[in-house]
Amino acid sequence: MKIAVFNIDWARKKDSLEIETFINTLNFDFLILTEAVQLHLDNFKYTYSCSPIPENIIYENLNYTEYLKGKQAFRTILYSKLPYSKKYPVTDDKTNLALEFETEYGNIVFYCTIIGTWFNRKPFVENELKNTVQDCTAIHSINKNIIIVGDLNTSFRQEEMRLSINSSTTEALKKLIEDLDLINVTGEITQNIDHIIIPKTLKKNILEAKTFVDKNILSDHKGVYISLVSDI
Repeated sequence: MKIAVFNIDWARKKDSLEIETFINTLNFDFLILTEAVQLHLDNFKYTYSCSPIPENIIYENLNYTEYLKGKQAFRTILYSKLPYSKKYPVTDDKTNLALEFETEYGNIVFYCTIIGTWFNRKPFVENELKNTVQDCTAIHSINKNIIIVGDLNTSFRQEEMRLSINSSTTEALKKLIEDLDLINVTGEITQNIDHIIIPKTLKKNILEAKTFVDKNILSDHKGVYISLVSDI
C-alpha cells in the first residue's frame, strides 16, 4: 500500500493540467493533497475533500477567489482507490478531514491536516496545532489505527529546524506522536516539512519512505510517499 502527500501550493507554480499529468504517471493507493484545487486524477476512483474555503470573501486574511483567479480552494483533499467506511467529526472542517478505510492492515483512519496555513502567524498556527492534537486524541480513543498526514510545516531533523514553524510546535507534535504510539516514517527525509505518521504496529510493514517530486518543480514543497507491505 502506497500513501503519498503533496502540498501543491494551490497550483500556482504549475497549472493544474501539468500537475495532473505528472501525478497520473504515479501509482498510489492514497494521495493527500494540501493547499489544493480539484484535480482530475485517473488512478483514483474516489475523491474526498474538506469543506471548501468560502468564496468571494476575506477568509482568514485572504480572498481566495481573487487569489486563485476563480478556482475553488480546499486545504485538504484525499484521493483514494477505496471508498471510506466512516467519517469522523473534526474541529475545523475547512482545514481537516478524517476518514476511515477498510484495508488489508485493518480499519485505518486518515487524519488530513495543515498546521501553519499562515506558517507561524498567530492565532492561526496555535489554533491549527490545538485542533490537530484535540482531534487526533479523540479519534485515537476510538480507533488506534490513525495515520496523521499533511503539511505540518515542520522538519523533525535537528539540523533543519530553520524550516519549522517554531520549536514549541515541533515539541508538541513529537509529544502527540509519542502519546498516540505513532511513528513518523517521513521524519528523516531531508528538506521536508510534509509528513506521514503511522501507528507503531505498522512499523514492521514499512518498505520505504521517499520523495516522488522535489520542491520547486511543481510547487514549493516536496511530495513524499511511503510503501507498506504485508510481509518483509
